[in-house]
Amino acid sequence: MNRSTLATGTDQVSVRVIEAVADASGTDALDLHPPLYSAIDPTALDRLCTGKESVSVRFEYLGHTVTVSGEGTVAVDGRVYD
Repeated sequence: MNRSTLATGTDQVSVRVIEAVADASGTDALDLHPPLYSAIDPTALDRLCTGKESVSVRFEYLGHTVTVSGEGTVAVDGRVYD
């Protein structure tokens, strides 16, 4: 797996998902369409992934497979963003 780090300045996993998918898509996060909530509830994702090691969420967004661990690690198509 390739690893890269995004300097997000946020603890919200939903924001990190948006930035990771934008990076994987080669586009600006503000240009992603449709928005993340078309694939998953961002508030629920943030609440679910709050340090619970046994939790893992996988979903499709803009043609990418996104996996989020309970610790907040975000992977897009197998590339980990932490």
